[in-house]
Amino acid sequence: MARPVWLLLLAVATLAKTPGQASDGFGAVEDGRFRQMQDDEEAAAEGAAEGEGAEGEGAKGEEGEGEEGGEEEEEEHHLTQADSEVAYMLLGAVILVVSLFYLVNWNDDDIRYYAMNIISMTMSIFSAVLMYQGINDQIGRFSANLTLYHRILIQFAQCCFYVLVMQVLIGSISGIFFVELMWGSKEPDFDREDWLIADGLRADYCNALTDEEVKHIRNPAAMKSVWIDTYGVEVPVSKTKDDLQLAKRRMRCWAMLLAHMSGFAAINSGAQLQELEVFRTNAFMAITPAFVNQALLQLLFLSFAKLRTKPMTDAMTKHKDSGGARKVVLCHETVIEAENDVSSLSMSYLLVQGLRFAVSGVMPNAEGMEEPPVIHSWSVIGIFFACSIVAAIASIVIALKCGGGEEEEDPAEVKEIEQIPEVSFGVRMAQVLSNSLAMVFAWILFFGSRWISLKLDIFDNESMIGQVILALILSFFCGIAVFMLDRVDDYQKENHGSAEEAAKAIRIIIQAIAILIGFSWEHSFEEGVAAVASTANHKRLCKFFLGCFVCFFLVPAWRRHILMKVLAYEDMKKKRAMATKANVRRSLILRKQLTKYTELPTEEVQEKTSATVTDDVEMAPLMEGHILSVKKGDKVTIKPFGKTDWVWAEVGGKEGLLPSARLSTSGAAAEDPAQG
Repeated sequence: MARPVWLLLLAVATLAKTPGQASDGFGAVEDGRFRQMQDDEEAAAEGAAEGEGAEGEGAKGEEGEGEEGGEEEEEEHHLTQADSEVAYMLLGAVILVVSLFYLVNWNDDDIRYYAMNIISMTMSIFSAVLMYQGINDQIGRFSANLTLYHRILIQFAQCCFYVLVMQVLIGSISGIFFVELMWGSKEPDFDREDWLIADGLRADYCNALTDEEVKHIRNPAAMKSVWIDTYGVEVPVSKTKDDLQLAKRRMRCWAMLLAHMSGFAAINSGAQLQELEVFRTNAFMAITPAFVNQALLQLLFLSFAKLRTKPMTDAMTKHKDSGGARKVVLCHETVIEAENDVSSLSMSYLLVQGLRFAVSGVMPNAEGMEEPPVIHSWSVIGIFFACSIVAAIASIVIALKCGGGEEEEDPAEVKEIEQIPEVSFGVRMAQVLSNSLAMVFAWILFFGSRWISLKLDIFDNESMIGQVILALILSFFCGIAVFMLDRVDDYQKENHGSAEEAAKAIRIIIQAIAILIGFSWEHSFEEGVAAVASTANHKRLCKFFLGCFVCFFLVPAWRRHILMKVLAYEDMKKKRAMATKANVRRSLILRKQLTKYTELPTEEVQEKTSATVTDDVEMAPLMEGHILSVKKGDKVTIKPFGKTDWVWAEVGGKEGLLPSARLSTSGAAAEDPAQG
């Protein structure tokens, strides 16, 4: 992975260096090339004149000189600056795409999940920004002559509209209200299980089998089996709640998109509020709009929660036979998570704006730019980055304090509830604060990197190529950080078993890194769309339609192919975590059995007898040292003790526990306690 990325950075760095060789930038380079082309044309003209003057020397010599001159002219080919840029971009794009293939097919499931999650986050932010900017530019055409107070209200009204659309879509997808909007005449059944194609190489992957095709499944009673297709080939299939999985994917898609759009509208509203003179007097006043904005958002969310109560209560009784409890819990938790994202995104950005003013003494504009650009000292940059470390540590501490208990039950597994689940206001504010501080960490790294590039004057970070180079550099170092954190996580698992607190802290940091990469590429994409739209006569209209086209092209692919894999990896990680917890609890029980055996009086322990293993016994690594791993047919020596389902066994010089149901001394067999 490192080699392709290093090649990419080398290519882009060379591209960045080429324009900087001229003092006047691209214009100076182009002027020099233009003058060189003029000199070549003048030289050619002089050569032609000399050829005409020497006409009397003979036609043969004239033709020979003309042929030689023509060959020389054909051999000369001058490459322009645009040719070099396209060449570097072509090579860089190929290496970047191949690098992504390396990451999403890495031989570590965690790295695959992190890579997919970062790509998903980047595409979500990019799509949301394009849609928001296109709509906001059209609104700006009619609000340009209004006062600043009116523009602030328009931005917050825009945020309210996106939140409303988000609530309606999530409610419709979950089957709570407006079901026809997303499901048509079909009533979603979250309890129904369908047989789906489980072969990822087939074009019909995740498609449901028809009733006729189900007849050709080898073992219909199992959860996983094989289906014989029309070619006689065995195709792996699995029994899955198809409507539930489809609803989860759709809800995650629209919740992320509309939450980001709402967050950007709230950011614009609060950032314009910061431009008022009263909030530019000192750092404390500069961060005040963040809390004002937060208070208004919480009032808005509380109002929508009141409106959702009755439809969700009705759904618990009306849709009881089609997974009504699952629908309510999924709708509720998805909305809460999306609303927290809106609050965290807006609060983090506005806090960083105030922090930049406090550290540097320069208040940036609503877009986060300092006009004119200011080169800050290394001490200011160092203090700014130190704030990011403090924010990351505080985010981890708060997350562990407010969510350090048992894992919450998966909403997809909820079968029955008596009332709508509620989250206390204090816990929710703690979650928002933890997420906000993690995003503060990402924003500081992004703007701090821009300060460093401006300080070192390596490239112009305001240009298109500068934005791309900065995004590539941040992506490279963030990728190294993800690999290092994954190594730490693996070390904790191997040496300390289920280290939940360490794993949760690592997840928070990696999520912040994903947001940082998304922010950096979002600025590059936004600059690219603006550059393309600048060539049109109607720039705002072109930007709007270009954004709509890109979003309609990207969002379906993101939802169907990338987001689907992210959810699959999340389910896999959740199942592994639950299995690890179950193994830990089982190991504790076995340790109690072992302690009980060692404390038994000698008279209660029977004499050693021989036994034959009737079935394989293979236990998880967490149980090694407590339970023996034996194969069917092995001969063991056992010491039964007490009235328990376990015996103390010896085989091959090793001692440990074995379930008595897997042993036979006289052909009798009891119930297997391991299965129970």
